[in-house]
Amino acid sequence: MAALAEGEMVACQVDGVDVLICQVRGSYYAVSNRCSHAGQTLSGGKLNDWAISCPLHGAQFDVRTGKCLAAPATQPIKSFPVTLQGGKVFVAIGDEY
Repeated sequence: MAALAEGEMVACQVDGVDVLICQVRGSYYAVSNRCSHAGQTLSGGKLNDWAISCPLHGAQFDVRTGKCLAAPATQPIKSFPVTLQGGKVFVAIGDEY
C-alpha cells in the first residue's frame, strides 16, 4: 500500500487478516482491526496520537503495542511489525495466523 499522511489510518487485508495501519508522528503501526471486547472494526474509530478508540463502546488501544488503554476492553489486540520499502508499507503477519 502507499504511504499515509500524519494521523491517517487505513483498514486492509494482509494474508487474510483484518489489519489497521496507522501513521503517527512519522512512524507506521499495524494492529488487528477488531476490538478485543466486542469484535467491532476499529477503522471506524478515532485515532488520537497512538490511541485508537473503538467506535462501539469506546475501548482504547495503543497502536504501537496493541495494549488495552481503556475499558470496557481488558485484553490487548495483536500488533504487527511494519517496514517501509520504496515508499510502500509492508506488514508482517507471522505464523500464528
